[in-house]
Amino acid sequence: MITRLRPYVSRLLSIIAKPLAVLPADFYSFLSLGVLVLYLHASVSHQYPRALFFFGLSALLDAVDGAVARLRGEAGPRGGYVDSLVDRLCDAGYVAGFILMGLPLWPSYLLLTGSFLVSYSRARYESFAGRGMEGYGLMERGDRIIAFTVILVLMVLGRGRLASLVLSIVAALVWFTFIQRLLKGLQDLPRRLK
Repeated sequence: MITRLRPYVSRLLSIIAKPLAVLPADFYSFLSLGVLVLYLHASVSHQYPRALFFFGLSALLDAVDGAVARLRGEAGPRGGYVDSLVDRLCDAGYVAGFILMGLPLWPSYLLLTGSFLVSYSRARYESFAGRGMEGYGLMERGDRIIAFTVILVLMVLGRGRLASLVLSIVAALVWFTFIQRLLKGLQDLPRRLK
């Protein structure tokens, strides 16, 4: 869904990335993992405003690395590979933070596994089909980041039950997205190599 806003988001990220382009893009990818540790510490300490801040900073650093790579002329398969791996680590850390905050375990587990499957199904489809799947499905990574932000804002506001409900809804939507992508792959990909 958020893919439709990509031109606007890309322009904003380019503005943010300009002063940051003095350092390589990988620096920001790995820095997002360092900030993720601070998010986890705030989560286990039940310091929800700090958790929200560090979550936002980690997500921003993870988003800005691509813009920095484009500005520096570093964009390529290696950077995309590193970014994808860091994205998965961050996804796992974000959901681990929810569990550390006391949000329900099973919806969190379903959210995490569904998120991984959404990303993995895209990667495998693209490797076999030779074309992209970006923009296909309801809950791509950008949409999940927005949903995670809503959950954290609810925790900051002391609305833990509502946060749990939103978490469960997001987990269901993520699995729906995986099923959408599964069906697209079954429909589009040939049964046998030609």
